Amino acid sequence: MESADYHIGRVIKEYMKKQGRTEIWLARGVHCDPGNFNRTLKRSSIDMDLLRRISLLLEHNFCMEYAKYVEQQLRDSNNTSEP
Repeated sequence: MESADYHIGRVIKEYMKKQGRTEIWLARGVHCDPGNFNRTLKRSSIDMDLLRRISLLLEHNFCMEYAKYVEQQLRDSNNTSEP
C-alpha cells in the first residue's frame, strides 16, 4: 500500500457513514469546531490524540488500523532494502 493509498480521514468518514453518523456529531463528540473538524478529515493524517478520541467515540480502533498500515510499510521497506 503506497502512502498515497491510505487516507485516515477518508477511512473515518467511511466508517461514520456505515454507522449513520455525521461529521457534526463526531466533531461535537470529540469537542472540536465542526468547520475545523471537516478540514481535519480532508487531511491524510490526524493527530494521534484526536484519533484516539475518534476511536473511542465510534468504538473502532483507528489507531490499530493505522498501526497495521505502518507495519506493512516497514515490511515493504525491509523487503526492498539490500542486506
